[in-house]
Amino acid sequence: MKTILYSAFAFFFSVTAFMACSSDNVSDLALSGDCMVESFELNDTYRGVIDLSKRTIKVKVPVDFSGKQQMKITKMQISSGAQANMSVGSVADFSASQTLHVTNGDLFLDWAVNVKNDEARITSFIINDTYKATINEEEHTITASLPASVDVTKIVPTITVTEDAILSPKGGVTTDFTNPVTYTVTDNTATATYTVTLQTINAPKAIFLGSSNATKMEELVGEELEACKWMLANVEKSVFVSWGDMANMDLSECEVIFWHWQHQPSETLSDFESGATSAAMAYRGKLQDYYNRGGAFVLGRAAVNYAASLGAVKDALCANNCWGANDDGGDVINAGGEWSFLPNDTSHPVWQNLVGGNEKIITTDAGYKISNCVSQWGSWSFSGFADWEAKTGCRALGHGGDGAVVVWEAPAADGTFGKGGIICFGSGCYDWYSPNPYESHYHDNVGIMTGNAIKYVTGK
Repeated sequence: MKTILYSAFAFFFSVTAFMACSSDNVSDLALSGDCMVESFELNDTYRGVIDLSKRTIKVKVPVDFSGKQQMKITKMQISSGAQANMSVGSVADFSASQTLHVTNGDLFLDWAVNVKNDEARITSFIINDTYKATINEEEHTITASLPASVDVTKIVPTITVTEDAILSPKGGVTTDFTNPVTYTVTDNTATATYTVTLQTINAPKAIFLGSSNATKMEELVGEELEACKWMLANVEKSVFVSWGDMANMDLSECEVIFWHWQHQPSETLSDFESGATSAAMAYRGKLQDYYNRGGAFVLGRAAVNYAASLGAVKDALCANNCWGANDDGGDVINAGGEWSFLPNDTSHPVWQNLVGGNEKIITTDAGYKISNCVSQWGSWSFSGFADWEAKTGCRALGHGGDGAVVVWEAPAADGTFGKGGIICFGSGCYDWYSPNPYESHYHDNVGIMTGNAIKYVTGK
């Protein structure tokens, strides 16, 4: 113990002595000044709002102001002794962010100067933390179709508006939407008024079916929830329907049912029709009648074999190469290694207007974490696509590099392809949800091809 204490004391003494002996070794760096911006003004009119923590200067101009390309700095006060790359009288293009570089001796700080027009818009309208309404910016209307089980007299809207804008009345408050409700957004010179109309639907035109365990939309897992949100926001008069609600659901006006099921896929019809899909099987007769009357389906992931259950595939054949079901994802996509598959016919309506074209169907972006859940047809079970089509009575729409059929269409009940038919997305690239953040580009193709499929099978 004495040895330890002595060693510690000796170390302290040596450091102190070194510091005392080095007192005349003074650095030449000038580090005593500040590099703050205390005031900023453009065109003798527009004062900047300075955020010290973010080192930003925001200058607001009227909603119709169009002279950002040439604006003059008419006032600017910075720390005593500091200099900057711009000064009073400087004219600069503020249509994009400018950097104000302030130096004081050997210190410097960069300040981002942003000139923004006043803007008053509602950017998002979420109902009961579940349903996303559709915003028509040209007409300033907001609409949503809700299941009949939703009480429109007690809606809690979560409303997002543009930066600095003020909303009246406020969101987050229980509101009666029996009749349309008007919201006004203001930001200085900008004002916009939106009319919000919510309607419940007893006989929807489009349905998103969840897993058999989800009794309401918020109980869907991430993969299913993202697909459902997309449908409600992009397909007219579409609603989420649980399997439990199917008993009383009026399908008389329904044109398409979208069932995207995140579950361990099955390779045989008996496996598919048992276990977790028992609720789906309970209403197979009702959906069989719907299909026989010309109703269409879009099926994804583990749901693709429902086409065989409905009798739309010859000999009740099922996808025979299936794996994966982890909703938290697996592989993280690297830039330059975006996942894709190949179309069998680039002229098919499902492959139109895709980001990056349709010679190769790319669906992921860098940083995207994909679960890689697959329900496809291994190429070992057929000798070419013509053989597969002859055996199944279906059409191959997309394939992997190994020749596996990953996207296909089954015919309508009358044996024709197109309206009233079934599109099956069994590719691992058909993935809606990433637990990792990413910048969406190619992933937009998942929604685009789904929208194309819905239009195709509904004859639109």
